Amino acid sequence: MNILITGETGYIAKSLKAYLTLKFAESSFFLKSIRNNAINNLYLNEVDVLIHLAALVHKKETPDSEGLYYQVNTELTYQLAMKAKSAGVKQFIFFSTMAVYGDVQGKINHQTKTNPVTFYGKSKLAAEKKILELQDEHFQVAIVRPPMVYGPKCPGNYSLLSKLSRKTFVFPKVENKRSMLFINNLNEFIFQLIQHKESGIFHPQDPQYINTSSMVREISKVHGKSVYFNKLVGRVLKLLIGNKMIYKKVFGDLYYERDLSSYKDNSYQKFNFEQAIAVTERE
Repeated sequence: MNILITGETGYIAKSLKAYLTLKFAESSFFLKSIRNNAINNLYLNEVDVLIHLAALVHKKETPDSEGLYYQVNTELTYQLAMKAKSAGVKQFIFFSTMAVYGDVQGKINHQTKTNPVTFYGKSKLAAEKKILELQDEHFQVAIVRPPMVYGPKCPGNYSLLSKLSRKTFVFPKVENKRSMLFINNLNEFIFQLIQHKESGIFHPQDPQYINTSSMVREISKVHGKSVYFNKLVGRVLKLLIGNKMIYKKVFGDLYYERDLSSYKDNSYQKFNFEQAIAVTERE
């Protein structure tokens, strides 16, 4: 089996390639960039599975950037999917995002409607719709909408929280609930999608919801530190920040209902919260 993964410099792409190489020992793997017209040079005739991770993610959103988001995340994805289908690729796995649900607070379930508010979320949802139209019995499309992914040496918000956890002596005690996904649980999930030749829309997550204060406590514990958690600090912080986006991202509720993430026997959830933090912090 030949598997091609786009987004060759990305954290998930590199981790996924390493994981799948162990799982599919006799398969061939390729990491490719599809930016700057590289899609025209892709040879897909012998590819069985294409995992599309390449995307425009962290560029600051301005009125002028809307077109670029759609060009990269929507049109380029659609062009790639059409080329894959024409070349005989059997399964197209597209990494979408939780952002397709928009400015949601709290629980996301089967009844929650997609309503993206950012260019990133809108462009990803538009791509989902276009590539799903290409699906048939010979071309399976699997769409993955992961929550925040974390793991060893990961970029983004987790690394900032990890640094803070190792330096601070006091932290707000807040009872929030968030879905997250450890990188090796994600890798195993993708392995199972390929193994079972799946199609559809999927919402993988860790077996436990994450509480921000508990995460800081667990990170600190791995490093042999003690942190004092105080509810009053949490209340003051909420008053000072209010409903600003930064407070929502760190201390707000945002989670997938359990049955939305259920997949077969959930054996993809190989690492629980404590194990995932230990692996992440010690590597």
